[in-house]
Amino acid sequence: MIEVGDARRLSPAAQEVVRLRVVAAFEWGRVCTYRQAAEVFGVSERSMGAWWRKYRAVGREALAAPVKSRTGPGELIGSEDRAVLFQPGSSVRQLG
Repeated sequence: MIEVGDARRLSPAAQEVVRLRVVAAFEWGRVCTYRQAAEVFGVSERSMGAWWRKYRAVGREALAAPVKSRTGPGELIGSEDRAVLFQPGSSVRQLG
């Protein structure tokens, strides 16, 4: 068995590598069942099945690490209101 440990603790890129290796082994016949793939790679049968179905439907892109946006939620105040708040001499009390 290839020791993966808890794959959720791996970086997104490392998780992608695991998914690609597992699916490649299944596709090339190195493992023949979801159960065998799960045992060899230390992943769940359910994950193996989900990865295989995604791969067959979409291709390799389906196994790629998700790209997460670092942008936050929309602005809570508009730019006009912000300009008023941050004007010198505005009635905003300084902290500190």
